[in-house]
Amino acid sequence: MEHTVIPAIASLNRKDNEGARNLLRIALQVLIVRAVNVIILASDDMSNLLPRDDPLLKRCVNPMDALARSTIQWAKSMHQNL
Repeated sequence: MEHTVIPAIASLNRKDNEGARNLLRIALQVLIVRAVNVIILASDDMSNLLPRDDPLLKRCVNPMDALARSTIQWAKSMHQNL
């Protein structure tokens, strides 16, 4: 990831959106090939690089969605323990 994610962030900081987009796609494809089950893009800037209908983006989880799901699971488990 140090050869794709960090350079993607650097490209994004240089306003090189195309370079950042290409590096992000490579990073996501590498993770998918390595059978990663969940990819959380913790940066809105990174997730906004790809079009909303991009198949790679559909494999990623929005961090706010992940937090909401986790909070709901925690609340349900607390309710069951009462």
